Amino acid sequence: MKKLLVLLSVVASVAYATPSSDLENYLASAKTVKADFSQTVTSGKTKRTTQGTMEIARPNKFRWNYTTDQQLIVSDSKKIYIYDQPLQQVTVKALGTSIDKSPAALLAGANSIGKLYDVKLNSGSSDDGIEWFTITPKTASDNNGFQTVQMGFDGNHKISQMKFIDTFGNQTNLKFTNVQTGVNLPAADFVFKVPDGVDVLEQ
Repeated sequence: MKKLLVLLSVVASVAYATPSSDLENYLASAKTVKADFSQTVTSGKTKRTTQGTMEIARPNKFRWNYTTDQQLIVSDSKKIYIYDQPLQQVTVKALGTSIDKSPAALLAGANSIGKLYDVKLNSGSSDDGIEWFTITPKTASDNNGFQTVQMGFDGNHKISQMKFIDTFGNQTNLKFTNVQTGVNLPAADFVFKVPDGVDVLEQ
């Protein structure tokens, strides 16, 4: 009887271990994440690279600071603030609409990825040992402007890279360095205070 129970438990674990559940477990295991990033966007023959820092506190709180472009994206779990310092403009969007289906927001989201996306574990690993998942929206209403997203994790299941292609064929590459998980992040980092004299656009 004991051997049978062991066998059944093994079969059950194999049956329920899907790429989407593996990906969700990787993301959920890191309640907080802090990292530096380099982002390269390729559009036709044009390529542009920016750098910055990222902070995530699951669920749904994140801060992306594009230091080279002087742009800041902050989510307090209810609203997302997109601050363009050179333009002196802040765009405010409610979380819970299409904005929380964006590739970057996937890292911090609370929703089940498997409900909205088809997830595939890429066979084999790259030369640098990265484990890749490919994410495809199940319906056009869930694409939020992108065709596919790839998430790469290192041997410790920490996010290492992201690649995505938007509906216009533009490619974005995100590489993360100095990745820290389970760190204490100041609550103030996820609160955005609109600077004086800045235009505010509510969407």
